[in-house]
Amino acid sequence: MNEDRGSVTLWILGLTIVIMGFGGVALDFWRALATQRALAAIADAATVAAASGINELHYRSTGEVILDPDRARSLGSHSIASQSESLDSVVFDVSADGSLVELTVIDSIEAGFIGFFTGDDGRLVVRATSRASPILIP
Repeated sequence: MNEDRGSVTLWILGLTIVIMGFGGVALDFWRALATQRALAAIADAATVAAASGINELHYRSTGEVILDPDRARSLGSHSIASQSESLDSVVFDVSADGSLVELTVIDSIEAGFIGFFTGDDGRLVVRATSRASPILIP
């Protein structure tokens, strides 16, 4: 009976370490998820703004709604600048035929617990992509 002394303490200590590890992973996960949701909102708003950058001259002459790439980028960039001070990267892509605008927003967060296991200075990369097309609403 005396050889079992202290084994419960070791089990409790081990269980506490495991629970703290799961808690750390959960906190990092929720921070990354919250950041991704914020980036998705930024990307969606900027994509909608960019999709409103139609080529007015082309529309007036043909009745076809297509994007003006420079105007779309300008509107999207202005929308992003008004929503966020700093992002790691923003990638705009306006299709060659002017029918689609795609935007990818990339940012990174400093990981707490997971940062010990990643080799990238403890940072997690988070990205969101959004696509929109210009449409004519009668």
